Amino acid sequence: MVSVQTNLSVLSDLKNGLKKLSFQTTGQSVDKQNRLNYSARENFQFSTQIKTNTRLKLSDQNAIIHFNQLSKEDKASLLYENTPISELSMDEAKTLIQDDGYFGINKTSQRIIDFVIKGAGNDIDKLKAGREGVLRGFSEAGEAWGGDLPDISYKTIEKAIKALDEKIAELGGNNTGIIA
Repeated sequence: MVSVQTNLSVLSDLKNGLKKLSFQTTGQSVDKQNRLNYSARENFQFSTQIKTNTRLKLSDQNAIIHFNQLSKEDKASLLYENTPISELSMDEAKTLIQDDGYFGINKTSQRIIDFVIKGAGNDIDKLKAGREGVLRGFSEAGEAWGGDLPDISYKTIEKAIKALDEKIAELGGNNTGIIA
């Protein structure tokens, strides 16, 4: 009888101890879950900003390429160094979309990269969210322009994604599970 009572006492103590442990663990889990939810929300908002920024950059790039197809109002709304694009000569406009031109592959991809890295810093999760936003912005730019974009846009995004992947790897992250 003594051993049964002792075992019941030990089981009761163990049960009470597990309740306390469960409460503490649950509290820590809730706190961790709240931090994860906040982080996920923050990363989603960041990704959305990047998506919008990328879509706008690629839309500007494509507007220059399709300049002759734009309405008078659209042409007037496009500015480069506070000068309407419509007031530039054909040679000046062509210079803007060359590889090192303002709307070219190198400078446009660098503006996208800088925007992501400035916003994410060394936060790997934010960099991944930014990378995802770049790809979504690229997709939306394609939809806005009726499907396929000019080669310059594909090369621009390829360069931006490569640089972001390198930054993620440099910080010890990997690209597993990242949207391609």
